[in-house]
Amino acid sequence: MSSAMQPTPAGIYVRISQDTEDTGLGVKRQRQDCEALAARKGWEVVDVYEDNDVSASKGKPRPAYQRLARDVDAGRVRAVVVWDVDRLTRTPRELEGVIEWAERHGLELASVGGEIDLSTPQGRMTARIKGTVARHEVEQLSRRVRRKHQELAEAGKHAGPRPFGWDITADKRLTINRAEAAVVRECVRRVLAGEGLWSIVNDLTERGVTTPRGGPWQTQPLRRMLLRWRNCGIRTYKGQEMGPGQWEPIIDRETHERVVAHLTDPARKTNNRGTAVRYLLTSIAECGECGRYLVGKKGYTYRVKVPPLAGESEPRYRVRTYAAAYTCPHAGCMRVSRPMTDLDEHVSAVVVGYLEREGVRLLGGDAEAAHEARSRVDALEAKLGLAADQFADDIITGDQFQRITGKLRPQLEAARSQLARSMPADGLEGFAGPDAATVWDGADVEQRRRVLRILGEVGLRIRVDRVGSGNGREYDPDSVTVTFERQEVTA
Repeated sequence: MSSAMQPTPAGIYVRISQDTEDTGLGVKRQRQDCEALAARKGWEVVDVYEDNDVSASKGKPRPAYQRLARDVDAGRVRAVVVWDVDRLTRTPRELEGVIEWAERHGLELASVGGEIDLSTPQGRMTARIKGTVARHEVEQLSRRVRRKHQELAEAGKHAGPRPFGWDITADKRLTINRAEAAVVRECVRRVLAGEGLWSIVNDLTERGVTTPRGGPWQTQPLRRMLLRWRNCGIRTYKGQEMGPGQWEPIIDRETHERVVAHLTDPARKTNNRGTAVRYLLTSIAECGECGRYLVGKKGYTYRVKVPPLAGESEPRYRVRTYAAAYTCPHAGCMRVSRPMTDLDEHVSAVVVGYLEREGVRLLGGDAEAAHEARSRVDALEAKLGLAADQFADDIITGDQFQRITGKLRPQLEAARSQLARSMPADGLEGFAGPDAATVWDGADVEQRRRVLRILGEVGLRIRVDRVGSGNGREYDPDSVTVTFERQEVTA
């Protein structure tokens, strides 16, 4: 057959925005209709481009559509068959690209929903009108969906997939999943005790605890789960509190607020790599020569080749071992090094002694202020509850209810803030007082570093001075100075 008689190479593009059951039935029906249309026009279908469960209006990548564009530009496809124009695109900007294909490559477009001749001004006008209508429908649908979600939020109802810690009933209500709720409470306790998210994730993975979709936990999804206000029974919408949700909370609001404060603290240094913190004093102890931080360096062993003894032909090797140490790594200095074990033990003894004597003042809270603030919170919440009951019973009007709540809510927020400020530091209670040594010995490196960082915020400084030749091989406690609030602290 001559080239003039060869059928036009065509590509079929099919798409469905949502395939909640993952069956692909929508695109299969589109494909059948498009194949029949291509056959009627005498076109040869060279490929089918299928984007299943992908929206054309949200700016998300459509792999099949991008592949179609490459094949059109390469001349492999000279005609496109779609079920309707809105399957190909729902944005006027993208539609202009299709029209440009027609002008540049002579591309033909066939639609099961009605013929569109892109080679004529009338056909291009029809395509643009259909594209504009499709865009209008998208915007209207989006507006209705947003309004529906707002209504659900205002009513305290859940929307979306199953959240970890709850099950979803047939009528879309949340009920506590006891096993997962226990995991949520456990994670909350561990975070407030100062444990890193990576450590919790590793533990959950080892235990086989999975996300609602059955996958392994990662640090960021775990963080998002712990930050959601749903945990304490609060319904939010676009970051704003809408009121109580229609489900049983897993933790109380006060505890959740402490979690949020901890995880969103700008001063909090995170470790999301999933690796354990190794060294206690890295970036905490200072070099006495240059004033910058020391870093931990792991120990190592290597062999040194030495001449053979008289009468021996084989070389000999001497083993040299260097213990783990804290060193100054900064160019222009690198003059300070100290054995890690000795320095850790020295600093720990000094810090623990200070925690035993003054830890309550530094790490504890104000018990009397906390009691007063909690009583104030309880009283204001009771008043708000009473006002809500009176409004529901038509004892007070809506205007009266709004005036009452408008006056009480700022007071309640102030009382809650006062309560948070007066509470003991999360997970640090045991480090203050006579049991400090026992708690310190049982804590991991990350928890100890958290205590040192908090003490550093209020005056703790650890300086390691140079001791001359042989620096780092012999430990000299007099070369290490631990100061606090400008007063030297001794072991």
